[in-house]
Amino acid sequence: MGGPQDIKLAKRLGFITVDAGEERLAELNPALERILKGRSQADRKAFLKAFHKAAARECHKVTLTLESAEPLSAEVKEKLVTSFKKEREHRIHVEERINPELIAGIRVRLGDTVYDGSLAHRLESLASRIN
Repeated sequence: MGGPQDIKLAKRLGFITVDAGEERLAELNPALERILKGRSQADRKAFLKAFHKAAARECHKVTLTLESAEPLSAEVKEKLVTSFKKEREHRIHVEERINPELIAGIRVRLGDTVYDGSLAHRLESLASRIN
């Protein structure tokens, strides 16, 4: 690959891609074509690999995962999403998961930060203090 400049460009493009959202991905095609034009197959492959890695990293940062034992009401979900959007200047992607092992409560993940208010987590904490 072309070196540190290409890696920096791939990271920046990964950020822009995630920030733009799915509805605007097609607008990035001309930019990608210009970047890749005239490069060897190995350089194109290396650049696209770095771009994919950067975009995946950025997606992870902006994915809000709401995990609960039962489906969340629309009102609770909206309050949580609104609360976390206040903290971010960029859009967030919301995923909702049902996990009966939580027993009750909710576990929220945004990027690498986890807020665990589940009954299962509280019981685990209590058990570790007793033992």
